[in-house]
Amino acid sequence: MSSFLPLRGRTALVTGVSRRRGIGFAVANKLASLGANVVIHHFRPDDLDLPWGGDDLDNVRAGVRQHLADGALFADVSADLSDPDAIPDVIRTALSLSGRVDILVCNHAKSGDDGSILDMTADRLSAFWEVNTRSTMLLTAEFARLCAER
Repeated sequence: MSSFLPLRGRTALVTGVSRRRGIGFAVANKLASLGANVVIHHFRPDDLDLPWGGDDLDNVRAGVRQHLADGALFADVSADLSDPDAIPDVIRTALSLSGRVDILVCNHAKSGDDGSILDMTADRLSAFWEVNTRSTMLLTAEFARLCAER
C-alpha cells in the first residue's frame, strides 16, 4: 500500500462498477489505492441481460476492498438508474458512509443492445437517454447541491 494517500478522508462514488474487467472497477480501485472511501454502484439485473453477462458481485466488492487504504470505508449500492427516483437513494447511501461525497464518477451506461441504426426506435433511444444522459445529469445535480452546501 502506498504511503502517498492524497484522497484520505475523501469519499468517492463510482457508478457502473459491476465487473472486474470494467472501467468502473479500475477507477474504484485507483481511488481506493489513493486513500479514498469508496462507494460503488451496480445494477445486477441489467448486467445479466448483457451479452457478456454479469460478474460475481462478491468478487467485485472484494477486489475493491483489497485496494482500500487502512481505515478507509467501503459500501455498495444497487440501483436502476433509469428510474429518476433512485438517484437520491444512491447519493444518500454514499453520503451515509462518511457524511460527505467529494468525488463523483458517472461510469454507468446502458449498452450491449444498441444494434444498428436500422434497429433504432423511439423507445430504444429513450432507454439510452434515461440511463446514459438523464441519470448522469441528475446525479451530477445532486452532487453539485452537496458541494454548494459546504
